[in-house]
Amino acid sequence: MNAMYSQAEVTADDIAEVIAFAVTRPRHLAINEILLRPAGQA
Repeated sequence: MNAMYSQAEVTADDIAEVIAFAVTRPRHLAINEILLRPAGQA
């Protein structure tokens, strides 16, 4: 299980970029859910 966590490489900058994207969408667009995970996760 520790191997799984050592490969999870989502950084704070990655999350900040997703948040910035979401909050800069036009007001007429509703974003209900965002799922963020490492690309290598099975």
